[in-house]
Amino acid sequence: MYEYRIILFVTILTFVFAMAMAIFPDIDISNFIFFNIFILPVIIFSISMFIGREEHTLLPETTSGLAPFLIVVAKILSAAIVELIPITAFTIVLRYTGFETNYFLLYLVYMLGVIIHIIIALSLTIISRKSSTLTLNYLVYILVFSASAILFSNGLIPLSAQYFMLISPAYLSAVLVDNIIAITSFSPSWLLIVSVILQIVYGFLLVWFVIRPFYRLYVISSISSESDLTN
Repeated sequence: MYEYRIILFVTILTFVFAMAMAIFPDIDISNFIFFNIFILPVIIFSISMFIGREEHTLLPETTSGLAPFLIVVAKILSAAIVELIPITAFTIVLRYTGFETNYFLLYLVYMLGVIIHIIIALSLTIISRKSSTLTLNYLVYILVFSASAILFSNGLIPLSAQYFMLISPAYLSAVLVDNIIAITSFSPSWLLIVSVILQIVYGFLLVWFVIRPFYRLYVISSISSESDLTN
Protein backbone atom coordinates (compact mmCIF):
# COMPACT_ATOMS: atom_id res chain seq x y z
CA MET A 1 0.00 0.00 0.00
CA TYR A 2 2.79 2.42 0.90
CA GLU A 3 4.50 1.88 -2.47
CA TYR A 4 1.32 2.94 -4.26
CA ARG A 5 1.22 6.12 -2.18
CA ILE A 6 4.74 6.96 -3.29
CA ILE A 7 3.79 6.46 -6.94
CA LEU A 8 0.69 8.60 -6.43
CA PHE A 9 2.74 11.36 -4.79
CA VAL A 10 5.28 11.35 -7.63
CA THR A 11 2.49 11.38 -10.20
CA ILE A 12 0.70 14.34 -8.61
CA LEU A 13 3.94 16.30 -8.23
CA THR A 14 4.84 15.50 -11.83
CA PHE A 15 1.46 16.72 -13.04
CA VAL A 16 1.91 20.03 -11.19
CA PHE A 17 5.40 20.54 -12.61
CA ALA A 18 4.35 19.54 -16.13
CA MET A 19 1.42 21.96 -16.06
CA ALA A 20 3.72 24.74 -14.86
CA MET A 21 6.11 23.99 -17.72
CA ALA A 22 3.26 24.12 -20.24
CA ILE A 23 1.55 27.24 -18.88
CA PHE A 24 4.70 29.21 -18.05
CA PRO A 25 7.18 28.49 -20.88
CA ASP A 26 9.53 31.23 -19.67
CA ILE A 27 10.36 29.27 -16.52
CA ASP A 28 13.75 27.57 -16.65
CA ILE A 29 12.79 23.94 -17.25
CA SER A 30 16.11 22.70 -15.92
CA ASN A 31 15.03 23.57 -12.38
CA PHE A 32 12.13 21.11 -12.58
CA ILE A 33 14.47 18.43 -13.86
CA PHE A 34 17.04 19.22 -11.16
CA PHE A 35 14.44 18.80 -8.42
CA ASN A 36 13.54 15.36 -9.72
CA ILE A 37 17.19 14.30 -9.97
CA PHE A 38 18.77 15.82 -6.84
CA ILE A 39 16.01 16.10 -4.27
CA LEU A 40 13.02 13.85 -5.01
CA PRO A 41 14.96 10.54 -5.10
CA VAL A 42 16.67 11.34 -1.81
CA ILE A 43 13.38 12.22 -0.10
CA ILE A 44 11.37 9.32 -1.49
CA PHE A 45 13.98 6.62 -1.02
CA SER A 46 14.84 7.78 2.48
CA ILE A 47 11.17 7.67 3.47
CA SER A 48 10.87 4.24 1.88
CA MET A 49 13.84 2.94 3.87
CA PHE A 50 12.50 4.45 7.09
CA ILE A 51 9.09 2.83 6.58
CA GLY A 52 10.77 -0.44 5.65
CA ARG A 53 12.74 -0.36 8.87
CA GLU A 54 9.64 0.34 10.93
CA GLU A 55 7.61 -2.39 9.19
CA HIS A 56 10.49 -4.91 9.03
CA THR A 57 10.38 -5.14 5.24
CA LEU A 58 14.02 -4.25 4.57
CA LEU A 59 14.58 -7.95 3.98
CA PRO A 60 11.15 -9.23 2.84
CA GLU A 61 10.29 -12.84 3.72
CA THR A 62 9.60 -13.67 0.09
CA THR A 63 13.19 -12.77 -0.80
CA SER A 64 14.88 -14.04 2.34
CA GLY A 65 16.82 -16.58 0.30
CA LEU A 66 18.47 -13.90 -1.80
CA ALA A 67 21.67 -12.12 -0.96
CA PRO A 68 21.03 -8.73 0.70
CA PHE A 69 23.01 -7.01 -2.04
CA LEU A 70 20.59 -8.32 -4.69
CA ILE A 71 17.67 -7.01 -2.66
CA VAL A 72 19.37 -3.61 -2.49
CA VAL A 73 19.83 -3.61 -6.27
CA ALA A 74 16.15 -4.44 -6.69
CA LYS A 75 15.15 -1.56 -4.40
CA ILE A 76 17.37 0.87 -6.31
CA LEU A 77 16.02 -0.23 -9.68
CA SER A 78 12.39 -0.06 -8.53
CA ALA A 79 12.93 3.47 -7.21
CA ALA A 80 14.62 4.43 -10.49
CA ILE A 81 11.64 3.09 -12.47
CA VAL A 82 9.29 5.32 -10.46
CA GLU A 83 11.52 8.27 -11.35
CA LEU A 84 10.77 7.63 -15.02
CA ILE A 85 7.34 9.16 -14.47
CA PRO A 86 8.57 12.79 -14.25
CA ILE A 87 11.00 12.72 -17.17
CA THR A 88 8.42 11.02 -19.40
CA ALA A 89 5.81 13.65 -18.58
CA PHE A 90 8.34 16.46 -19.06
CA THR A 91 9.35 15.05 -22.43
CA ILE A 92 5.72 14.99 -23.59
CA VAL A 93 5.20 18.60 -22.52
CA LEU A 94 8.46 19.82 -24.06
CA ARG A 95 7.71 18.10 -27.37
CA TYR A 96 4.19 19.53 -27.33
CA THR A 97 5.54 23.05 -26.82
CA GLY A 98 8.03 22.56 -29.66
CA PHE A 99 11.18 22.40 -27.54
CA GLU A 100 13.94 20.57 -29.41
CA THR A 101 16.83 18.76 -27.79
CA ASN A 102 18.43 15.33 -27.69
CA TYR A 103 15.84 13.55 -25.59
CA PHE A 104 17.70 10.24 -25.67
CA LEU A 105 20.76 11.81 -24.04
CA LEU A 106 18.50 13.66 -21.62
CA TYR A 107 16.97 10.35 -20.52
CA LEU A 108 20.39 8.76 -20.04
CA VAL A 109 21.78 11.68 -18.04
CA TYR A 110 18.59 11.94 -16.01
CA MET A 111 18.62 8.26 -15.06
CA LEU A 112 22.34 8.36 -14.24
CA GLY A 113 21.75 11.25 -11.85
CA VAL A 114 18.68 9.61 -10.34
CA ILE A 115 20.42 6.30 -9.66
CA ILE A 116 23.42 8.07 -8.12
CA HIS A 117 21.16 10.03 -5.78
CA ILE A 118 19.21 6.92 -4.82
CA ILE A 119 22.54 5.33 -3.91
CA ILE A 120 23.44 8.45 -1.91
CA ALA A 121 20.11 8.28 -0.04
CA LEU A 122 20.68 4.63 0.80
CA SER A 123 24.23 5.31 1.94
CA LEU A 124 23.11 8.17 4.19
CA THR A 125 20.45 5.90 5.66
CA ILE A 126 22.97 3.17 6.43
CA ILE A 127 25.51 5.44 8.13
CA SER A 128 22.85 7.21 10.22
CA ARG A 129 22.25 5.38 13.49
CA LYS A 130 19.39 7.59 14.68
CA SER A 131 16.39 9.11 12.95
CA SER A 132 17.48 12.59 14.02
CA THR A 133 20.92 12.02 12.51
CA LEU A 134 19.33 10.68 9.36
CA THR A 135 17.16 13.77 8.93
CA LEU A 136 20.14 16.04 9.54
CA ASN A 137 22.25 14.19 6.97
CA TYR A 138 19.55 14.49 4.33
CA LEU A 139 19.06 18.19 5.01
CA VAL A 140 22.79 18.84 4.83
CA TYR A 141 23.09 17.05 1.51
CA ILE A 142 20.07 18.75 -0.01
CA LEU A 143 20.97 22.24 1.23
CA VAL A 144 24.73 22.06 0.63
CA PHE A 145 25.12 19.89 -2.45
CA SER A 146 21.76 19.89 -4.25
CA ALA A 147 20.85 23.53 -3.64
CA SER A 148 24.33 24.75 -4.56
CA ALA A 149 24.12 22.92 -7.89
CA ILE A 150 20.80 24.58 -8.68
CA LEU A 151 22.11 27.99 -7.63
CA PHE A 152 25.20 27.53 -9.79
CA SER A 153 23.08 26.57 -12.78
CA ASN A 154 21.05 29.75 -12.32
CA GLY A 155 24.18 31.91 -12.22
CA LEU A 156 23.99 32.67 -8.52
CA ILE A 157 27.38 31.13 -7.70
CA PRO A 158 30.63 32.37 -9.32
CA LEU A 159 31.98 30.32 -12.21
CA SER A 160 35.30 29.96 -10.39
CA ALA A 161 33.57 27.74 -7.82
CA GLN A 162 33.03 24.95 -10.34
CA TYR A 163 36.36 23.33 -9.51
CA PHE A 164 35.35 22.98 -5.85
CA MET A 165 31.91 21.69 -6.84
CA LEU A 166 33.32 18.67 -8.65
CA ILE A 167 32.88 16.80 -5.38
CA SER A 168 29.10 17.23 -5.71
CA PRO A 169 27.25 14.56 -7.73
CA ALA A 170 24.39 17.04 -8.08
CA TYR A 171 26.65 19.59 -9.75
CA LEU A 172 28.07 16.95 -12.10
CA SER A 173 24.58 15.95 -13.16
CA ALA A 174 23.52 19.59 -13.56
CA VAL A 175 26.44 20.23 -15.92
CA LEU A 176 25.26 17.48 -18.25
CA VAL A 177 21.58 18.47 -18.10
CA ASP A 178 22.33 22.13 -18.79
CA ASN A 179 24.42 21.28 -21.85
CA ILE A 180 21.76 18.95 -23.25
CA ILE A 181 18.95 21.45 -22.74
CA ALA A 182 21.06 24.17 -24.34
CA ILE A 183 21.21 21.93 -27.46
CA THR A 184 24.80 23.00 -28.15
CA SER A 185 27.47 22.23 -25.54
CA PHE A 186 28.90 25.30 -23.83
CA SER A 187 31.02 23.59 -21.17
CA PRO A 188 34.55 22.42 -21.99
CA SER A 189 34.84 18.82 -23.15
CA TRP A 190 36.94 17.84 -20.14
CA LEU A 191 34.18 18.91 -17.77
CA LEU A 192 31.54 16.90 -19.62
CA ILE A 193 33.71 13.80 -19.59
CA VAL A 194 34.66 14.24 -15.94
CA SER A 195 31.00 14.78 -15.01
CA VAL A 196 30.10 11.34 -16.35
CA ILE A 197 33.14 9.52 -15.00
CA LEU A 198 32.99 11.00 -11.49
CA GLN A 199 29.30 10.19 -11.08
CA ILE A 200 30.00 6.56 -11.95
CA VAL A 201 33.04 6.53 -9.65
CA TYR A 202 31.12 8.07 -6.73
CA GLY A 203 28.29 5.58 -7.20
CA PHE A 204 30.68 2.63 -7.35
CA LEU A 205 32.57 3.75 -4.23
CA LEU A 206 29.36 4.12 -2.23
CA VAL A 207 28.02 0.76 -3.35
CA TRP A 208 31.28 -1.10 -2.79
CA PHE A 209 32.43 0.46 0.45
CA VAL A 210 29.17 1.45 2.18
CA ILE A 211 26.13 -0.40 0.84
CA ARG A 212 27.61 -3.81 0.03
CA PRO A 213 29.38 -4.43 3.37
CA PHE A 214 27.00 -2.63 5.74
CA TYR A 215 23.45 -3.11 4.45
CA ARG A 216 22.92 -6.42 6.28
CA LEU A 217 24.38 -4.94 9.47
CA TYR A 218 22.01 -2.00 9.09
CA VAL A 219 19.03 -4.35 8.81
CA ILE A 220 20.15 -6.46 11.77
CA SER A 221 20.75 -3.42 13.98
CA SER A 222 17.36 -1.97 13.02
CA ILE A 223 15.60 -5.20 13.94
CA SER A 224 17.57 -5.49 17.18
CA SER A 225 16.71 -1.93 18.17
CA GLU A 226 13.04 -2.61 17.56
CA SER A 227 13.22 -5.82 19.59
CA ASP A 228 14.83 -4.00 22.52
CA LEU A 229 12.07 -1.42 22.46
CA THR A 230 9.32 -4.04 22.47
CA ASN A 231 10.96 -5.95 25.32
